[in-house]
Amino acid sequence: MRAILAISCLALLASASAAGSQDPAPVDVRHAMQAEVNPAIVAIWDVTNEALDDNGNISPALIADAGWTQIADNAARLAESTERMAAADRFIAASPGNWATEDYEVSMDVVQASLDAQPAAYRAFAAAFAAKARELETVARARDAARLAEIMPEMDGACAGCHSAFWYPEA
Repeated sequence: MRAILAISCLALLASASAAGSQDPAPVDVRHAMQAEVNPAIVAIWDVTNEALDDNGNISPALIADAGWTQIADNAARLAESTERMAAADRFIAASPGNWATEDYEVSMDVVQASLDAQPAAYRAFAAAFAAKARELETVARARDAARLAEIMPEMDGACAGCHSAFWYPEA
């Protein structure tokens, strides 16, 4: 009986050790962008674009309570997604079923080469964007229109910087 118990314990330990040593799944960057990042930032832009006054400034009077909530909730989604990217060990440009691109798009081979060449830089972009998204969430919950007007161009710049380095490196 003791022998069976000992063998069972050893088998359990071995399987737990093997499970713990498996590489975590890579982050599918294109999927994260299409399913998480893009919908969240578009939802934010929907509010902020509608809140522009005649001079192109964000007017807090043009943002209803639901709009502030929409900004905050989607900023939280952006932060969660990009925090996962910042913490990832590995990246794939796209899953095999999502590799095709249009003629005007950069090939996933180019994106993958950029990710493979600079994974630490990609993580740094993701971490910086996640921090901005958390700040945006705080700004929206505080209904701070002045800071909202400052942070939105900062976030747009963060997007453009990462896209220039990884999505459009040849441009």
